[in-house]
Amino acid sequence: MQQENTPEEPPASESMAGQPVKQQVRAPHRALRARTFYGIAALVCGVDQGSKLWAMSHLYWGTPVPVVGYQFDLRLTRNTGGAWSMAPHANTLFIVFAFAAIAALITAYHRMREVDLLVGGAFALALGGAVGNVLDRVRLHFVIDFFEISAIHWPIFNVADSAITLSIVLLVLHFLMPERMRVVSSARTRREES
Repeated sequence: MQQENTPEEPPASESMAGQPVKQQVRAPHRALRARTFYGIAALVCGVDQGSKLWAMSHLYWGTPVPVVGYQFDLRLTRNTGGAWSMAPHANTLFIVFAFAAIAALITAYHRMREVDLLVGGAFALALGGAVGNVLDRVRLHFVIDFFEISAIHWPIFNVADSAITLSIVLLVLHFLMPERMRVVSSARTRREES
């Protein structure tokens, strides 16, 4: 009795033409979409640069303008260094560090498979703040600062500095938050996007 020849089924990993079938790869999940991420960064940078233009046109260098008694005032200053005026003659070094930080933030956002809302927001705020300050360093060779909290002797700062500080706070909150709460938040975002 002649045995019927039945065509062999192609392996699951190959198509009929013998070409390998691409396995479906789960797209990265980000609680903060790219357009929102870059939108927040652009907003921070825009507010920072706008506030500095306002300060330069309405304030005098080194002259304080009280806002809340003697606790908080506006004092226009040039900062050629870092926080607390550290390394005042290292503007070029700070520019290099700033561009490295900008590249690292963008790369981290796009390469991470899971980006929690707090982490995405922190990266966006830090990115906008870094760009805002590096624009000053490239254009003016110093950073414009004008917010002064005299009550606690805090270094004079600007909007970009505030955004960077807030980003650190968000990252700390993220790491202090129980993991189960982060998972619930991530799942809720997936349902809303689907």
